[in-house]
Amino acid sequence: MYESLFRRYKDQDPKTIFAHFGWKKDIGETWESPFQKLAEKAKNEQWNFDKPEFKKPGVDFPIIASYLNYTFLRLQQQSKIKFSSDGSKACINTGLQTPEGKDLFATFYKNPNAAERSQPSWSLFGYFDAYSDKVRDFEPLPDIATYIDNPSELVFDHRLDLEIDFKHILTDNVERLPEVLQGNSALAKNAVDGAVKQLKERLKRNYKLAVPHWYNERVQLLLPLSITDDNEADVALVAEKDIGRNKYMVRTILTMDMAYLDARIICAPDRMWLNP
Repeated sequence: MYESLFRRYKDQDPKTIFAHFGWKKDIGETWESPFQKLAEKAKNEQWNFDKPEFKKPGVDFPIIASYLNYTFLRLQQQSKIKFSSDGSKACINTGLQTPEGKDLFATFYKNPNAAERSQPSWSLFGYFDAYSDKVRDFEPLPDIATYIDNPSELVFDHRLDLEIDFKHILTDNVERLPEVLQGNSALAKNAVDGAVKQLKERLKRNYKLAVPHWYNERVQLLLPLSITDDNEADVALVAEKDIGRNKYMVRTILTMDMAYLDARIICAPDRMWLNP
């Protein structure tokens, strides 16, 4: 099993990476060019963060890069990577579509220079829709990654209580809280407690506030926690339904950029509140 689709950090072992994502510096390309090309072929979607606190210099496509990597990992888990009959080519369904509604596929070829260049054994070839001759070797074409077995997992059940692990949130995740709360645990506890009570009332009136996300091989729900501003979420609570206890367990919080990256794995979330 591969650790990632492409190189995620500098000293990553090439054997743990599925494919080399090349780019041509001499024509002005950067390491992000392979992701930009996919974004340009797909339906229009915002692939960078809006808010300056979540943006990184020189990084314009963090969302689509993260999405593609985790989609690959799920496809690998579900045995949905398709290989040509001679084993020299590979193909995955990216889960994205063209503006015309056609599935987009990422194709790869065996990397002949893998050993001598210390690169992964596959190289990205390109992205093509279902009509392209470039995917004819993979018929029937591979399916998309799937995550949901029980549709009820996508809907927040307001009849169940929220059990909050305040210790973990206020100790291990304190750096994710608004800065004004980070130096005062008593103030942070009261502020989070009050925000949770307000959230429960909001969820009774609008179950759509809960956004599904994928983490640790399961679906959880992201819930907006408004601490410093009633009209804007500061962080997202991560709620997991515990059938045995008949309640939602909340053991951690995510910053808004972390929450969006996880949510986008399943689908493009409504930006009603998750809008980093």
